[in-house]
Amino acid sequence: MYNSIFYDLKISGVEKEEKVYGKKGNFVNKINDYLIFSEKELEGLGKIAVENALHNQDIEEIDFYEEKSNVLDLINLINGNFKLETVLKMTEDALRKLLNSDGASILLFNEEKNVLNFYITSGGASGNIETIDVPIEGSIAGECFKKKETIIINDAQKNPKHFKKTDKKAKYTTTNLIATPLLVDEEPIGVIEAVNKNGNYISKDQSVIELFSSLISNKLLNSKIYEDLSSTIKGIILAVATAIDLRDRYTHTHSNNVSKVAVTIGKELGFNDSILEELEISALLHDVGKIGIPDEVLNKPGKLTDEEYKIIQSHTIIGGDLLSEIDFLSKNIPLGALEHHEKLDGTGYPYQKKEDEISLFGKLLAVADIYDALTAKRVYKDPWPKEKVLTILKKGCPAKFDCEIVNALERKVK
Repeated sequence: MYNSIFYDLKISGVEKEEKVYGKKGNFVNKINDYLIFSEKELEGLGKIAVENALHNQDIEEIDFYEEKSNVLDLINLINGNFKLETVLKMTEDALRKLLNSDGASILLFNEEKNVLNFYITSGGASGNIETIDVPIEGSIAGECFKKKETIIINDAQKNPKHFKKTDKKAKYTTTNLIATPLLVDEEPIGVIEAVNKNGNYISKDQSVIELFSSLISNKLLNSKIYEDLSSTIKGIILAVATAIDLRDRYTHTHSNNVSKVAVTIGKELGFNDSILEELEISALLHDVGKIGIPDEVLNKPGKLTDEEYKIIQSHTIIGGDLLSEIDFLSKNIPLGALEHHEKLDGTGYPYQKKEDEISLFGKLLAVADIYDALTAKRVYKDPWPKEKVLTILKKGCPAKFDCEIVNALERKVK
């Protein structure tokens, strides 16, 4: 009952004898020996309700009001991103805020060495402890891993299981900590922990950290597998793209360059990790259709005939069709290959698409493709200054190019 009072009145914390329980809020009220922190102003009846609640309940067991946006943001992030580091970094930042802790870390089990290794750290001793092997025997994290249960230690320096090597290397003093295992199919794969709370860790903190563990455990394993696989796949794709570029003596490294430019623009536009991944692959393979263009046309030193130019243009259709046949590729990826020579006013090729008929990847790769083509050194020309190329692209807005995309490129390369 009393917890519902604290939530209803948005009581975020209490201070007694200079010790803060929970968190300070926007409003402060003094009730007897307590300073009451809240997120809204307390009226007369509210003050009486809080006073009665404090009289009847252990202050360390109170579930104070706290904003839930960090957890919701985390859930959205986990669902919307593949990049493991992005997910875990935000997880730790949110956990530190919710638990009012100075530091947090995620440790993963190293089966070969039978130790735990720091995978992501934030706050606290971050930057100084990542290379340390934490033993399974003789550490609180190891004990948590072995027992597969949450451990709360509020006097770490006196605990015989506290692994003091991390403190020594980081010149840091761990006063208290909470640790919970990361479990996949009931088997531990690591530990997530928070350290040095302003006040003691309590049962409410256990609920929070266990929620975070359940949110990220499967994502952690799946993302690790995904990133290992993704790295291999992208290595193969890059090799294919490079082989295609090598067929065209004028455009060596072009696909890789376009990929880097495209991802830079995508990040500036706020694309999430999964879309950036697709964009990177689409850019690497945007010229894959050149595999179907005869060498005598692709590398003709003189001016192309109208018929030969049509053959060159067909690389977009060939590439789009080729990539559409690959089941595991997102539908966005073939569109980049098909549409990277289309223009918003319908003057591009192969289908003279206009405006919203062109996909986002098609619009973005059109800009990235032209930017690299003009700024790169080729056997037949010196590189153009980026300022000159940006001027050309901006003059083409909004008739030929998407202004938002061009502006994003300009912000990143200037």
